[in-house]
Amino acid sequence: MPWKFAPLQDVVEVHPGQLMQVEYKVVNDSDVPITGQAIPSYGPALAVKYFKKIECFCFSKQVLQPHESKLMPVLFVIDQSLPKDVRTITLSYTFFNLNPGAQAAGVNGSASNG
Repeated sequence: MPWKFAPLQDVVEVHPGQLMQVEYKVVNDSDVPITGQAIPSYGPALAVKYFKKIECFCFSKQVLQPHESKLMPVLFVIDQSLPKDVRTITLSYTFFNLNPGAQAAGVNGSASNG
């Protein structure tokens, strides 16, 4: 997939219950419009129960025009009932090209419980 996709911050320190926003930058390096859909994954797997996204680009399809760049926010909170032994949550996204001949592009970002 001819998109560059990266978080503006690789790691953020978050306290459970704190509302946090992070942003990702995406650029369509192709000469054609592309529609993509991001699918999140979490590490450790149990984190999915405690990572509450309020706003996320992954909630809908994203269309980028040729050579367009866009900032995409994720607004989230870590539930206060997160087990104390979980000190780091890694949030990863894989973008899937919804156009014919699709390939995937992935990126990792971390939210650290401090």
